Amino acid sequence: MSSSKKYDYIVVGQGLAGTLLVHDLLEKDKSVLIIDSFLDASASRVAAGLINPISVRRCIPAFSEEYIEKAFKTYLQLEKKLNTNFLHVRSLIKIFRNPEIQNLWKDKFTNFGMDLYIKGFNNENSFNFLNDDYQSANVEPSGNLNVSKFLDVSKRYFLKTCDFVDDVFSFSEFNDEKISYKNYKSEKIIFCEGYRIKENPFFKYLPISPTKGEIMTIKIPSIEFFDKIFSKGVYIIPLGNFLYRVGATFNRVDLSDRVTKDGKQFLIERLEGIINVDYEIVEISAGVRPTVKDYKPLIGWHPKNKNIGVFNGLGARGVLAGPFLSYAFVNSSFETISRFN
Repeated sequence: MSSSKKYDYIVVGQGLAGTLLVHDLLEKDKSVLIIDSFLDASASRVAAGLINPISVRRCIPAFSEEYIEKAFKTYLQLEKKLNTNFLHVRSLIKIFRNPEIQNLWKDKFTNFGMDLYIKGFNNENSFNFLNDDYQSANVEPSGNLNVSKFLDVSKRYFLKTCDFVDDVFSFSEFNDEKISYKNYKSEKIIFCEGYRIKENPFFKYLPISPTKGEIMTIKIPSIEFFDKIFSKGVYIIPLGNFLYRVGATFNRVDLSDRVTKDGKQFLIERLEGIINVDYEIVEISAGVRPTVKDYKPLIGWHPKNKNIGVFNGLGARGVLAGPFLSYAFVNSSFETISRFN
């Protein structure tokens, strides 16, 4: 790699946000230098990658239809581009915990246009291994992204198509006037650092509110594979070979990558409220999400330096919203930080 080369963009961070952004920049024939180092508590590395079009508590669309269409279209295109599979399109079964929630969903289905995503209802006790005493609903389109695999195969692609520096970004070696890092120069730089943006001197004023999430991988010896996602307080996603992923917790106090006793107990209690068969805990892991208090992502350019950008704050629904937001950022011009609903 030549240190005298000047890039169109330096992208700091190759988590979900940075990976989507680099793919879009390369589609625009931009030259890119990625600066990234594997860090503990990376939310992308432990994310289950759930794609759910509905906010299950209120039974309303999580995002507009164009976000959902863009997510599935983008990941399918990237699968073809990268010659591998990481997107799993499968129904989500929302299990009702009481008659009130059941009635709410049926009312939204009948009277408020939610038949766009609710594709029918299942009778109570439709699944012999679940606690589904109050019926359930089928939600589509939905599914999950194998985020870790997506990041790994993307990195291998980036190593061939752009330049990559394995480094923890040091602001003491960054020249904001020249947009240079060490000996690397660029027209623009975009920070995709996840929750660590709160330590970034250019964007630490932004309303980032990191949230730790813990997820659990379990083995259900009696069910080798069930190709649906279940939701009732937590989600259960099939992984194959008797394995399932359960999540997630929300902790704004402890932002370490350590699993907590309370988090583990929460997942166990919620899991046992869903299934009625024996299971084994295989692994529990934790990561910190770059969430924002008002749930609006942080995207755009610094108000005093239009060559320093941020693409961050995608939060718990980043897998669904990320493709639309990345495409919008790369293909639009923002004067300053833009907040998306």
